[in-house]
Amino acid sequence: MKILNVSITVRDLEKAAQFYRDVLLLPVETTPTSAEVAIGSSRLTLTTGDGFEGVHHLAFGILPSEFELAHEWLARRVTMLEADGSELILGSDDWKSRSLYFLGPEGIILEFIARDADVSIVSSGGENPYMVSISEVGIGVEDVLATVATLSEDLAIPNFYDLSSTFASMGGHDGLLIVVQRDRLWFPNKVSKSARGPLVVQIESPARKSRVNLGSGISVVSG
Repeated sequence: MKILNVSITVRDLEKAAQFYRDVLLLPVETTPTSAEVAIGSSRLTLTTGDGFEGVHHLAFGILPSEFELAHEWLARRVTMLEADGSELILGSDDWKSRSLYFLGPEGIILEFIARDADVSIVSSGGENPYMVSISEVGIGVEDVLATVATLSEDLAIPNFYDLSSTFASMGGHDGLLIVVQRDRLWFPNKVSKSARGPLVVQIESPARKSRVNLGSGISVVSG
C-alpha cells in the first residue's frame, strides 16, 4: 500500500506552507485557498479551516543511509522531540526502523522514519535528506477494532504488526495507516490527542476504487 495524497486543514495556510517550503525545503505550490506539498512520491494538500481540535501525525520516509544526515539537518531547523531522553527512537523488532520526531505547524507531530526495508536504496549524496514519501498517517477514531475491520473488508488493507483496542497499524512498509483511539495521546511527547477534523487519505492498493468514511470528516480513498 502506498500513500498518494493526504489532505488536512490548517488555520494559518500561509504559515503552514512557509514551514514546509522554508524549513523542510520541500516543493510547495500555493493558491489563495490551498497549498500542495510534494514529499517524494506523495502529496500533502493543505486547505484553510478551523473545524478541528487535537493534532495530526504524519511520518515521512527517509533512506537508512541518510539517517545521520537527516538527524543533523533537522536539529538545525526544528526542536526535536525525545523519548526516554533520546532524540533517536528505535522501532520494535517487527518494525525494523529508526525515527526522529519533531513539531510542525499548529502542533502537528511529524516524523522522519528510516526503514530497514529501504536499505538497498542508494543515497543521492545531496546536502539535504531525501524524503521518499508520506510513510504514515495517524487517524483518530472512536472504535479502533471496528475501523480496522472496515478498512480490511472494504479496501483490502492488511494489518501490519500492531492490533489493540487503542492502537493499530495497517498497510505495509511502503505506507501505513496508524489507527488510534481518539483519546490516546500521540507518541513521543504524550501531550496531544489525535485531530478530530477533516482528513482525507488517498492510497494505492489492490482494492477496487472505493471510499470509506470514518466519521468527523475522515475518509480513506483507494484508487
